[in-house]
Amino acid sequence: MIVGIDAGSSYTKVVFLKNKKIEKFFVFPTSIDYEERIRKILPPNILKIGITGYCRRMLAEKLKGKSINEIKALSVGAKFLAPSIKTLIDLGGQDCKIIKLKEDGFSDFIMNDRCAAGTGKFLEMVASRLGIKPDKLSDLSERADKDITISSMCAVFAESEIISLLARGEKPENIAKASLNSIADRISSLAKGLGITHPLGFSGGGALNKGLANLLSEKLNVQLLVLPNPQFIGAIGAAITAETT
Repeated sequence: MIVGIDAGSSYTKVVFLKNKKIEKFFVFPTSIDYEERIRKILPPNILKIGITGYCRRMLAEKLKGKSINEIKALSVGAKFLAPSIKTLIDLGGQDCKIIKLKEDGFSDFIMNDRCAAGTGKFLEMVASRLGIKPDKLSDLSERADKDITISSMCAVFAESEIISLLARGEKPENIAKASLNSIADRISSLAKGLGITHPLGFSGGGALNKGLANLLSEKLNVQLLVLPNPQFIGAIGAAITAETT
């Protein structure tokens, strides 16, 4: 059994691979007890452990695993699940990465990690302000009846803007759509800055948002391929890399 762990800023993802097939996967918040939760689910018959994400170095030392760069892990995981894709958008809790892929890894990448306005945390903030779970944001946005704009480039100011809109009686549906449009603008601008080679894949927890995926397809003028189990791409890539190195 090969184990892949992606200890992200918001969630920890764990996959078990056997003969390059996913046997099991787990996801839970990266909270104070995340290391203990990982240890409880690790099987006894581990051959290798690959670890990526923000906590990779510390975990690799404690679990006697291999620390793997996030961009490398995402590239390998994406190519494993969708060999044809040439560019990957990965939207995580704390950053957004655009990666140009090649057969054995990546050739270039760009990352937004300085402001939460272009990350999954922004989606969580919006959902919280609207009183819904993040996975309901897309459905809510589909019921919008007019277009409004959230213009703030900073997540803190954007939150204040949302509070003001709610205070003025703006419908949550319209705010949801405006929020998705705002983050889609930031991601598509980042992608265009690096340059896109088709086909284009979408991964990370943000890829679970159907409305965001549709907006990105529209703004980038390309059909976006949402990878299967998109939040586990890094963990899968970490497992495969650990097995082959």
